[in-house]
Amino acid sequence: MAHTICSRLTLRPAGVGLSRTVPFWTAILPILYAADVMIISEFVCPRTRTPLTLSADKSYLESPGGDRYRIIDGIPELLIDGDHPQGPAGNQEYYRTRAEEYDRGTDVMFRMLLSDEDATRNEMIGMLGLHSGARVLEIGCGTCRDTAHLLHRDVTVYAGDLSREMVLVGRDRLQRAGADLSRLRLFRADAVQLPFADGFFDAAFHFGGINLFPDIAAALAEMARVVKPGGRVVAGDEGVGSWLSNTDFAKILKNSNPLFGHAAPLDGIPVNARDVTCRWILNGSFYLIAFDVGEGEPQLDLDVQFPGLRGGSHRTRYFGKLEGVSPDLRDMVGKAAAAEGVSIATWLEKRLRQALGSEPT
Repeated sequence: MAHTICSRLTLRPAGVGLSRTVPFWTAILPILYAADVMIISEFVCPRTRTPLTLSADKSYLESPGGDRYRIIDGIPELLIDGDHPQGPAGNQEYYRTRAEEYDRGTDVMFRMLLSDEDATRNEMIGMLGLHSGARVLEIGCGTCRDTAHLLHRDVTVYAGDLSREMVLVGRDRLQRAGADLSRLRLFRADAVQLPFADGFFDAAFHFGGINLFPDIAAALAEMARVVKPGGRVVAGDEGVGSWLSNTDFAKILKNSNPLFGHAAPLDGIPVNARDVTCRWILNGSFYLIAFDVGEGEPQLDLDVQFPGLRGGSHRTRYFGKLEGVSPDLRDMVGKAAAAEGVSIATWLEKRLRQALGSEPT
């Protein structure tokens, strides 16, 4: 397919009768440039995380180190290894040849689960807690069904998928719906090698594909990396709740689609996640994990003293361990500490310091 980077499309924002024609490239990916002087794009190299600029012929994004990423049909291909699959063998070929059939299957899924698709998607997006002007990542955007709902809000949406065909189907959907594409950045990328700087987004969203990611923990960690501290991550996929595992409901779903047998990947949540929740939606057939992004592991006050005979603190108990002693000596220490009305930790520290000459007798 020839480049359409310089082609044009018609944008018709909601509520506006007159259409306006703008360069397709400007609408989809507003690389900032003036005349022939190139400035840095919003994307970074997924390998080195260095800034990317648009090539002179506007057909590549390039890094200072020589990495080059094609722009095909107006969509940058920010993949380190080209057309590598993101799921088990065959999944990418499925999406490549049957993207529109996949879309029809999604319609069937919501009907069979007796659920309102628009209401469900709006509820999930509401969990992101978006503010006006926010930047939102949607990774694994598929055919842009959630993207359309995100664009109903006053936010800028960066929607990416591994499958070019899925993104193209999604773009057509948004164009037909008259979506405001000036607030949309479409791209192709791997969920575990996102082409964005740390803390670039206010929130990140994924729904309906993470079960097939080869490294779910790495994907969740990447989503958390590109969201600023205090931002929100929401991700979900098929997985019947365990309390329903022996019901006909669960058995019927798993019989038609084994993906419903997946469990929520709670062990893949990154350590810097805060206020974590996991709920089940669509009658308990899909899990939905949500968390705020923090910094590092949760913190403790290691020096709070514990009451009782053992005494000590987290610091002394964890970092101050000594070699073991005989059971008889242990019992003698316990009795001596109790006789003085102090904890074992306090008694031991005092006696050891005296023995080492660092405390008066």
